[in-house]
Amino acid sequence: MNRPLLLCCCIIGYLLPCLAQKQLPSYGVLKQLINKERPDTAEMHILLDAGYTYVLRPGTARSDMDSATLLAEKVLTSSLRSKDKIWEGQSCLLYSQIFREQNILMKGKAYAIRARDIFEKYRKKDYLADTYIELANYYGQRAPEDIDIRISYYKDAIKLYKEAGLKEQQAHTLYVLGDHYNVIDDYKSLTEALEQSVALYDEIKIDPGADVYSLLGTGYNLLGDFGNALKYSLLAVKSIELVKDITSTHATVYNRLGILYYYMGEHQDALKYYHKAWQVSLKLNDTPTLRTLAFNIGNSYAKMKMPEKALAVMRDVEHSYPTTDSTEKIWVYIFIAGCHLDLKQHLAALPYIRRAQKGRDQLPEILQVTLDDVEARYYLQNGEYMKSYQLALNVIAAGIKMKNLNLQSNAYLALFRADSAMGNYKEAVEQFRNYKIVNDSIFQISRLRQISTLQVQFETQQKQQSIELLTRTSQLQEAALDKAHLTRNVIIAGAAMLAIMLTLVYNRYKLKLRSNRKLEHKQEEINQKNHSLEHLITTQNKLLVEKEWLVKEIHHRVKNNLQIVMSLLNTQAAFLDDKDALNAIRESRYRMQAISLIHQKLYQSENMALIDMHTYILDLVEYLKDGFSDVSKTRFELQISHVKLDVSQSVPIGLILNEAITNAIKYAFKPDGNAIITISLQETSPGQLTLTIADNGVGLPPEDDHQPRKISMGMMLMNTLAEQLDGTLNIRNRNGVVITVTFKYHEQQTFPVPEELAAVPDYVLTKRAASLRPFLLIIYILHSVARAAADWPLPHLPV
Repeated sequence: MNRPLLLCCCIIGYLLPCLAQKQLPSYGVLKQLINKERPDTAEMHILLDAGYTYVLRPGTARSDMDSATLLAEKVLTSSLRSKDKIWEGQSCLLYSQIFREQNILMKGKAYAIRARDIFEKYRKKDYLADTYIELANYYGQRAPEDIDIRISYYKDAIKLYKEAGLKEQQAHTLYVLGDHYNVIDDYKSLTEALEQSVALYDEIKIDPGADVYSLLGTGYNLLGDFGNALKYSLLAVKSIELVKDITSTHATVYNRLGILYYYMGEHQDALKYYHKAWQVSLKLNDTPTLRTLAFNIGNSYAKMKMPEKALAVMRDVEHSYPTTDSTEKIWVYIFIAGCHLDLKQHLAALPYIRRAQKGRDQLPEILQVTLDDVEARYYLQNGEYMKSYQLALNVIAAGIKMKNLNLQSNAYLALFRADSAMGNYKEAVEQFRNYKIVNDSIFQISRLRQISTLQVQFETQQKQQSIELLTRTSQLQEAALDKAHLTRNVIIAGAAMLAIMLTLVYNRYKLKLRSNRKLEHKQEEINQKNHSLEHLITTQNKLLVEKEWLVKEIHHRVKNNLQIVMSLLNTQAAFLDDKDALNAIRESRYRMQAISLIHQKLYQSENMALIDMHTYILDLVEYLKDGFSDVSKTRFELQISHVKLDVSQSVPIGLILNEAITNAIKYAFKPDGNAIITISLQETSPGQLTLTIADNGVGLPPEDDHQPRKISMGMMLMNTLAEQLDGTLNIRNRNGVVITVTFKYHEQQTFPVPEELAAVPDYVLTKRAASLRPFLLIIYILHSVARAAADWPLPHLPV
């Protein structure tokens, strides 16, 4: 009853790993790509992957095949249009799989051959390997000649994957090749292929997976190498138990480990894993696997002398998991009949023997011989010894032909019992002797197989130890030689380094002496220059302090001179009766006061280059308020930023403010009105200021086309001052008069360095010294004031 175990190994072990299906792009994306005239490379990959996804779906649904065909046709037409032979080959490969799935084998194989020719011509090793695997699928899995062709294709694919450096594909194909060796019982080639597969997976840091480990364990099991068989089978169990989802692989792995324990004689452990596989198959509702497991469980119970349990299992399978396959049915009948015979229930076995005999002619030879063996046992228990005797002889002949010692052993035992029952004791002794010889042969073969395996392992270990010893000896010798060479080289290098170091030390000593002499000489020069420089800096600082005071004195003198001019104008005004002259003198006095305030701020400030416009405008407004007797009812609203400007910008701003405020006080308001003058100086954008003077008075008189508005001297002066600021002047009516001046500003004006200071180092020209520069304009400003007092328009200030 050992043959079902091998059949189980074939049925469950032949399951190949399924390719993972990629997620399909959306219908809209695929439709857009199909309608696109020239898809790019990435889009061609999407079309091809989608085609394979449809093909690899379970079954051969018409919709899936039509979709895959449409995608393959798009890839093919696009490749023909672009004359890209590689894409043409890939589309042919997809077509081949589509037609093969639909069992249109001739057409599918033609496409595969076309793809092969393209990839061979253009030496695309990876795609050519895929094509060889596709061609292998056109040959069956039963006929020996078909298996040989499939194996040849897989070997070619493995070679190409290796040359292309695709180690993962090479490892997987080696696993599939090993599965084919399992079908033809070439277990040595199986283990060699799968060992290579495991080594490649380890090299690329990928877990080989339970399928590889389990099949490799099966190969070693059937070679009698139980140590390696158990090692890889347990690795397979460990691998699947890390997977949360239960699959048919779990049943395969548990079943194969159970078979291994069966061959090792550990029937309790075998039953343990058979039952685990049974539970998995129950969850998956996998009836064929359940029937196979029932055979294995029954065999284990039979070996444990528990035929009643074996019978219970097979009856459960017969009723709960019936099969339509005639061969499987006969297996069940033969097994149940054997269990009844083990229980000495030959009459109960007879119906099952008769059922099995009905399909005898369609059975494989092994099943026919097994049925004869069961019938011989039945006739023996039923007392029909001659019939039993004849069937046993037939079984022995078939067993010798098939080299099946188990069948021969059972048949010789039946002959011994038949001869004994018929009183042929001499023949019975001869049959028993034959029985013992065959049994001993079975045991001997098993022992020889184990001893051979152990011998090979021992010799391999001996060779490995010898190689390791030779390698270690060689390494020690090489290490000794390297050490001697290293010692010699170190001594030579040390002597050379010592000589070089002594030479360098002496050279450095001489250089140091020379450098010290130079440094001493340089130090003397530096000390002299430092002394001269300190004297120069002291003198320059003294000059700068004197210049500071001189500048302050200049500002003070300018302010005093302006005050004298204003006093003279006041004195002159006392002797004048002309109202216009008095107004002109008063306006000139205000203008000079605006300039005088600037110079007063300069000599009172630490920074003699910049004027704080906030305090300056406040002081100017206060002065103008004090200068008019009727200004007590006028309210001033000030919005002045704390910005600092140099003299060249402060003077025009002060004069513009003077003109605008005096005009507003004199002409803008009615005697009983609520007078408000708003003054604003704000930064409207980076580097730009806007000066606004607004009142809520009567505003400007409307223009008359027949009589244009007369331009006053004040307006001309403000316009000229705005141009001097490089700004724009705007005067408009808005509930009164609004005057705005917009101009660029800079807080620090730069001036050319005088020739007498050109030779002075830059660090001497400090910020305080730079404040002297604006006074190049002082003479020009005084001249401007005098001309303004005489009602002359100011010329443009030179840039």
